[in-house]
Amino acid sequence: MNNCLFCKLVDKEIPALIVYEDKKTIAFMELTPSAPGHIMVILKKHGNNILEYSQADLGKLMASVQIVAKKIEKALRPDSITIGINHKERHGVPHLHVHLIPRWENDKGGIIQSVVSNKPKESRENLADKIRNA
Repeated sequence: MNNCLFCKLVDKEIPALIVYEDKKTIAFMELTPSAPGHIMVILKKHGNNILEYSQADLGKLMASVQIVAKKIEKALRPDSITIGINHKERHGVPHLHVHLIPRWENDKGGIIQSVVSNKPKESRENLADKIRNA
């Protein structure tokens, strides 16, 4: 995609601090990191969200996420790593990317569930039925 920042990064039109690359994926340091070692992993093929990729593509993406997570653990020894995807996020780069954010005790971060606070008005059972039957 011509105006996609990450596609320009893949095509080496803009610089990046690359930490891992293979034929299908590339991993690079986040420009504005939330923590030391904050890395993003993307598929080189453009797509905005998980629905625009095949299961094989997504499998390759997650295999690269695993490789990079092992590298982070070996290099930085964090207590944990938060791994997240902003699916169809309207703010940010419109190219699917997986964040790997190393975590340490007292880093002022929270678990992934703390990102949103929007308590459901319907029962869990009703919501489960809607999703199951969609």
